[in-house]
This record gives sequence, structure tokens and C-alpha cells, in this order.
Amino acid sequence: MMQPTPNAQLEALAQRFVRFANQECGAYAPFYDRLARGIADDPELLTIAAHTRSGQQAPLLLLAAVHSLLLGGADHALGAFYPSVTQRAAVPPGDPMPAFRAFCRDYRAPLLELVSTGLVQTNEPRRCTFLLPAFITVARLAGGRPLALIEVGASAGLNLLFDRYGYDYGAGRFAGALDAPIRFTCSLHGAMLPPITMGLPQVTTRVGIDLHPIPLDDPQALRWLRALVWPEHPERATRLQQVFALAQREPPTLLAGDALTVLPQAVAAAPTDAALCVFHTATLAHFPPEARERFRVLISDLARQRDLFWLSSEGIGLGERRQKGAYVTILTMFQSGRQVERRLAYNHQHGTWLEWLDSGNNA
Repeated sequence: MMQPTPNAQLEALAQRFVRFANQECGAYAPFYDRLARGIADDPELLTIAAHTRSGQQAPLLLLAAVHSLLLGGADHALGAFYPSVTQRAAVPPGDPMPAFRAFCRDYRAPLLELVSTGLVQTNEPRRCTFLLPAFITVARLAGGRPLALIEVGASAGLNLLFDRYGYDYGAGRFAGALDAPIRFTCSLHGAMLPPITMGLPQVTTRVGIDLHPIPLDDPQALRWLRALVWPEHPERATRLQQVFALAQREPPTLLAGDALTVLPQAVAAAPTDAALCVFHTATLAHFPPEARERFRVLISDLARQRDLFWLSSEGIGLGERRQKGAYVTILTMFQSGRQVERRLAYNHQHGTWLEWLDSGNNA
């Protein structure tokens, strides 16, 4: 018999769902905003979310688990509220919470299985809109040497293919190949321009590390990636399908395992004449706190063996920036025994906007 979840744990979970709504949803995702706040007020739903493994983001995981079952053909009234299921342009009016609660009761067993075993592995290729100028900055600081890229938390490794995409930053500012079959748009905020007019850096190595990499030839795994895309964002789902097709033709190298164990091996295998760049986006939030500190220590230890560029883009909450979904992209350089940190940009978690901060690299 399943043990009841302590009230203190449910209260902490409720706060996480409210923070998710406050910090990441709002007008950007009003449907998920409504669901997250409804879940926060429902002990039965919170009890399901409580089965999330340590380090995983319970709001994203529960919502993705429900979405995955609907995409897999679960026949339920809740599906009418999901544009990704109905192929409608928008979420219909009305309160989705009664149907959501009923769905979670009806599908409790498969939901518990997905929540307790699943991982938040969102692979949002539009994040390349802020990775592109960051990689250009790394290449410039490395004297134009080709990049050896290692992504931690790579999922399917779609961001490792950043130079295969086209970019439109508005006002006639383009980057990448003009005839690229996949083009991402991104709004520029602030007074500084990112270094997007320069040529793309050369890449010699593309390696992704993930606990469970997403194989691009596995339909069930790809459905899970699709379920992690919020249902009210059909354009994100369309782009993801397009990138799948490209990545299946040019798959990056993906290594399975804990980054704390696998990263030293990947660094040792990287070509010594390339500029080594270890990067991650929206990854550290899924590490238990103790593992985050061990990861930071590991980066410093690896940098004693060779020069290294560490590129991190992680959420910062509302205390520093008011925009929902705001992340900060930071470049830490370890060169010739010196460590220098540069704050490159604020950016949206899914790459919809970018505010460049690094005046030393202003185009």
C-alpha cells in the first residue's frame, strides 16, 4: 500500500508549482499557468507529483506526463483543451481543471509510472539563438580556433547542431546560412548588439552527455520530447519535428551516463588543438544541490588540465529580472591558469528574446 505523502512535502511542492506559474508561464503560457495553480491547490494531484525523482522539476514532469499520455492516444475530455491534440489554434475557453483532475484519477497508474521514472529532457533548439553569439564569442577569445563542444544535459543533442540553422534577429539582422531549411527568430532587447554578423565558428567535435540520451530513431522517445513542448506552443512543436529530420541525417555523438563521471572522459578525448567549450542550458536545476556543487568543482579541476570555456545558461528567477522565463548566460574562461567570468546575456528560456550584455563583444 502506498504511504501517504507528508503535508510538509505537499506544501513545498505546492510552492514549486506556484513559482513555476509566476516565473515561467503568465501570458507566455496561460494554459500551463492555470494548470500549475490548480495543481498547487489540490493535494491529490500534488501526491502524484511527489513521486518525481530527486533533482527533477515536478511541475514540468507532471505536465509532460499528462501531455505524453494524451499524445499517445488517451481518450479523455481533457484532450479538448490541448491544441497539440485537437490541432486547434488555441486553448478553448473554460476551466480545464475539472477535466485535468478527472484525467489524473482515471490514468493515475500510468502517470505515477511516468512521473517516477521520467526525466525532464526538454531539447529546445531555439535556444541556439543565444548560444550562437556565445559560441562566436568563445571562438574569438580562443583566437579563431575550431570549437570542441561538449553539452551536459544534451537530451537528443539538437543544440550541438547550432551551425546548421539560420537565424533572424529582426531589422535585417541574419546569421547562419540564408538558405538554411530551419530558421529561428529572436527579438533583441537592450542597446547592445550581439556578435551575430561574424562568420560562424568552425566545429571539430560535437559530444552530448545525458543520463538517458534521446535516440533519434526511437518513436516513443521522440514522443516524450514532443510531450515536453508546452501544448499551447504549436510552433515550437513544428520546429522540433523539422530539427528531428535534420539531426537524423547528421546525428551528434551522445554519451549516456552521469556527467560527473562521463565529462572527464569526454574532455580527455577532445582534440587538444581545439578550443574546448563545455556548455549547458536549463540543466543544473535538474541536479540535486550537492551534485551542482560537485559539478562546479569538477569544471575547475578539468580546467587545471587544459584551457577550458564553460558556458552556462540557467534560470535566475524574478529577483533579478522581471521577464518571465528569464535566464542568464555566463561564460567562465579558464586560460593560462586564470579564471575570468563574463556575463554575456539575459535571454528567454526558449530563445524568444535576447538581451546582450557583454560590451567587449559588441558587434
